[in-house]
Amino acid sequence: MNSELFAKSVELMVIGMGMTFSFLILLVFMLKALAWAVQMLNKIFPEVQETAKPAVVTNTQDDTKIKIAIALAAIRAAK
Repeated sequence: MNSELFAKSVELMVIGMGMTFSFLILLVFMLKALAWAVQMLNKIFPEVQETAKPAVVTNTQDDTKIKIAIALAAIRAAK
């Protein structure tokens, strides 16, 4: 009885491990197939490269940014 129970438990373990290993192997092949399919689709439908737009320069008379930079420099110099 005890050896029969042990044999069934080993059989169940082997089946479980085999199913898990088979699933993982299948998963690896499916991911490789998906990567290949994405590469093929990228060749057929390449991504559109957007060109960088130049930054808009605003020429204002407001000296706020300069005042902030001077204040930060003074604070850092005092430390």
